[in-house]
Order: sequence, then C-alpha cells, then structure tokens
Amino acid sequence: MLDALLVAAFLLAAVALGARARRRAELEDYVLASRALTVPQFVATLVPTFYGGVLGVGEFSWKHGLSNWTTQALPYYVFAAFYALFLAGRVRATPGMTIADHLESAYGRAAALVGAALVFLLTAPADDMLMAGTLGSALTGARVEAAIAAAGLLAVVLVWRGGLRSDVSANRLQIVVMFAGFGLILPYAWRLVGGPAALAARLPPGHLTWTGGMSAWKIAAWWMIAVWTIVDPSFHQRCAAAESPAAARRGILVSIAFWFVFDAMTTAAGLYARAALPRLADAGMAYPRLAEAAMPVLARGFFYAGVSASIFAALQAKSLLAAITLGRDFGDRLKPVPEAARRRRVQAALIAAAALAFALTWLVPSVVDLWYDVGSAVIPGLLLPMLGAYLPRWRVGARWAVAASLAGFLASLAWVVAGARAGSAPLGLEPPFPGLILSALIWTGGLLARRAPAAA
Repeated sequence: MLDALLVAAFLLAAVALGARARRRAELEDYVLASRALTVPQFVATLVPTFYGGVLGVGEFSWKHGLSNWTTQALPYYVFAAFYALFLAGRVRATPGMTIADHLESAYGRAAALVGAALVFLLTAPADDMLMAGTLGSALTGARVEAAIAAAGLLAVVLVWRGGLRSDVSANRLQIVVMFAGFGLILPYAWRLVGGPAALAARLPPGHLTWTGGMSAWKIAAWWMIAVWTIVDPSFHQRCAAAESPAAARRGILVSIAFWFVFDAMTTAAGLYARAALPRLADAGMAYPRLAEAAMPVLARGFFYAGVSASIFAALQAKSLLAAITLGRDFGDRLKPVPEAARRRRVQAALIAAAALAFALTWLVPSVVDLWYDVGSAVIPGLLLPMLGAYLPRWRVGARWAVAASLAGFLASLAWVVAGARAGSAPLGLEPPFPGLILSALIWTGGLLARRAPAAA
C-alpha cells in the first residue's frame, strides 16, 4: 500500500505542475510553447518523453539480454545524432507547427493528410497507456482495464490546460525521478544476485552477446525501426519549440548523453531481473518483480515512482501530439473553424485520442509488439517524404510523394498482418523492408521524372 501511495503522490505532483503551467490563448503557444524552450528545458522534456517504453525495455532485456543495448539504444543514438546535425535546425527554421504543415508546404494537402494519418498512428499512446495500466494494476490490485483508463485520464488532465507548457513543467520533475529510481534499484539487485561474475553465471547462454540469439535480419529490422527517431513527432515538436536552431541541435546531443546513462541502468536492471527471476511469467513485469524481490518497501515505492515518471512523460506527450494531429492537422484541413475554437477542438481531440489508444491496447496487448508492428508499418510511409520536406534536393512531385507514402505504409502493413497470421514473416523478410523498398522505388521514379525535363 505504501508503494502505491508514493507513486500516487508523485503522479499528483506531476499533474499539479502541469495544471499550474502558464496559459495563453494562442494555439501556437499550446502546441509549441511560443517556440521559447531553452537548452535545459529542451533536454528536460526530450529525455523522459522519448524514453517512455521503460517496461518494454525490461521485457526486451529480460528476453534478449545485452542485445537490448544493440537494438533499443545504440541505433537511436545514431539516428538522433543524424537528426541533430542535419535536421533539427531545419525543423526550427521551417515555417509551420507540425509535421503535416511541413509536408503540405513541400507536397500539398493530400500528402499532409496522409502524413497526419501516419503520425497519428505513431502518437496514439497505446503502448504507454498499457504500461501505465499494467504497473497501476500491479500496485493497487485494480483491474488492468480500469488502471489503463485511469492512466489515460491523468495524462489528459495534465496537458489539458497548457499543452506543451504543461508537459514541460511536469517533465522537469519526471527526469529527476526516473534517474533516481533506477539508480536506486541497482545496488539492491547487486546485493540480491551478486556482482558481474555472479550475474553472468546465472544468465542463459547468449544473454551477454550482442545479438541475444536474434537473427541478423531481426537486428537489422530493429535498426530500421530506430529510424522512428527521424519521423518522431516528439522530436519534431521539441525542435520546432526550441528558442533557436542551435538550441535544438545542442539539446539533442546533450540528450544522447543522458540516454546513454539511463540505458546502461535499465539494461543492467533487466539482466538482474532475468538472473533473479528466470521463470517470470510476464516479462513485461520484469522491473516491478525485481523490485519486489530485492527492495524494501520505501525504496521500492521510490523505484516505482521512477518507472512511472518515464512512462507518464511519454504518455502525456503522445496524448497531446495525437490530439494536435487529430484536432488540428486533420480538423483544420477538413473543416476549418475560427481561431478561437481551434484550441477547444484540440482539447476535445485529447479525449478521442485517449479512447482510441485504449481500444488499441486490447488489440495488441504487448508493448514490444506494439513498438514493432506500428513502427514497421508507419516508418516506411513517412521516412522519405519527411526527408524530402527538409532536404529539397531529394524532394519529388506531390503525386509521387503521396504514392510513395501510401505504398510504403500499405506494403509493410500487409507484411505485419501476414506475419501475424502465419506466425513468421513471409519469405523470412521482416516487415519494414518491403515497404521501404517499394517506397524507395517510387521515390526514385519521382526523382527521375523531376530531372527529366531539366535534362531535356
């Protein structure tokens, strides 16, 4: 009970910080905090927001060991660095608030609507809602469905008033608590299992290898899914909200250092969970079960608060982004409303987005599967249009862009569905690759078509 009370106290403090955030009437302030994020604010919001899948990290590292770092950490550093060096400044300098705005500027309204649909799939916070509900159920004994619904409601309340300002206000508490929580569990896990030699002796064969028993194609597919960083709406929103292009670049590079430290802690905790709990029935509960086995009550409560901090940072951010996509990027293009009503429409979309995410948790009740399936289908549809929007040299005509986006998404989605039905990927080819190949072929055709008149 004390554990649950500590987590509840932390969550209420985060909600209170969000609710007290300064409020302005302009929609741009609600979406981008008036484009005034300093580097410390940028880091404080990006680090916990982009690391919401902490229970999924526990699930993955319990199952596959050290390859969690190979597939769930290293590739994200690489693509985040690419984003910082080549895209962050362009995102900040380009007019428009959202990814859909930039796609429309580059390719037209149809591309913006297709892009908004894909962005909504990325931002629907089903994975974070599922993790929050799973943890809440474990702490309180409530039904998982009720805990998921409560988590979604808290996230909506937190960002309702101030949008991104509310989100950033809560993030400043969440980044401290998440690091403190995982820093606290490792000494207890060491005492329970032992040092590195004892840990290695109790892990399954292959758990300390870089592949974790996965095939090269599977690892390549996870690296492809890490391209999520390039199309991630959280990255885009925070870069667009930075006080300058230089602040956006520096903020991402500093964030990479924070993620490196946090990944080291979470991977180590996952390895200790596997060593201490080799017969765990639900790998998604690896961290909470390790805390139960290794930590006394008060310390365990602080650790749970740290896990909650990471989960809720992503949940509240993605809830806001999903609402912006649904209420503004779709709503304003399909049925414009007066300026005074646009903010209210986005707030109403918060409720709709939360309801849709709740439904999705029923369809795919695994965090890792949600990451893999959604990322596999959506990234091939967004990657090339996004790169072309910011790198005009690689831009194609509007019809080519829409065709490449739809073809990439639908091909990989078909692969995901076929693999789910057959129990394995068709032809042994992981889902991101068919969509990306088809999208790239169409994009190449568009580049050739654009250059043909110039050559003539």
